[in-house]
Amino acid sequence: MIFFMSVILISFSLMHAIEIASFATRVAGRTSNRVALGTTLQQTIYTTSRFLLIPFLPMLGFLVESGILVDTYLKLVLCAFLLTLLLAIIVIIKLNSIQQFFQIVFEKYTEDTIPIAIVKSFFNNDTIVETKKCENFSLNKIVVKKTLVSLVAYLFLTTGFFIAFFLAIIFPENRLTMSQFTATFHGLGAVIFAFYLDPMLSRSIDSSKDEESWIKNVYSILVGRALSYFVIILLLILYFLIEFFLY
Repeated sequence: MIFFMSVILISFSLMHAIEIASFATRVAGRTSNRVALGTTLQQTIYTTSRFLLIPFLPMLGFLVESGILVDTYLKLVLCAFLLTLLLAIIVIIKLNSIQQFFQIVFEKYTEDTIPIAIVKSFFNNDTIVETKKCENFSLNKIVVKKTLVSLVAYLFLTTGFFIAFFLAIIFPENRLTMSQFTATFHGLGAVIFAFYLDPMLSRSIDSSKDEESWIKNVYSILVGRALSYFVIILLLILYFLIEFFLY
C-alpha cells in the first residue's frame, strides 16, 4: 500500500507540475515571436502529462477498493497537494528560465520532432541560442479578478479525481457511479477555462501592442492555480483539526 501511495503522490504532483510548466511555452512563443508554435507545444506537453494518469487512476482505484480508511485517504490527498503546491511555486518562480529553455527547443525543432528537440535541449548544448527574457514574478504582476477566476476553475479541475474516489469510499455500494463524478467536476472547471481564461490569455499574447498585460495574465492564471492547491490544503487541515478537538 505504501508503494501505491508513493506512486499516486509522485504521478499526481508531476502531472500538475508539467501542466504548469507548459505555460512557459506560451511565454516563450510570445517573447520569441513564435506564438503558434508556443501554443502547439503547450498542447503537446499537456497531452503528454496525461500519461501519468495511467499509474495514478488504477492505483487510486485499488486503494479505494481495498478498503482504505477515510482519514488515511484524506492524509494521502493532503500530501499530494502539499507536494504539488511546492512544485507549482518553484515553476512560477523559475518561469523565466523555463521559457528560455523552450526557446532553445523551438530552435532545435526546426531540425527534429518535438520530443527529440526537448531531449536534445536537455543534453546537447552545442547550439548557441540567444534567448529573450520575460519579466520575473512579483505581486504587482497579479490581476486579482483573473486570479480569483483561475482559482475557482482549478478548484474543480484539480479536485475531480480525489472527490469522486472519496465519494466512492463513503458510498461503497455505489462505487462505480460515484467515480463517474470526476467528469462533472472537471467539466465545470474546463468550461470556465475554455470560455474565459484561455481566450483572455490568447488575446493578450496575440496583441503586439500590449507589452504588459499578457505576462500579468500568465502569472494570474498560474497563481490562481497555486492558490487552489493552497485552499484545498487549508480545508483538509481544518478537517483534521476539527476531528482532533472533537474526538
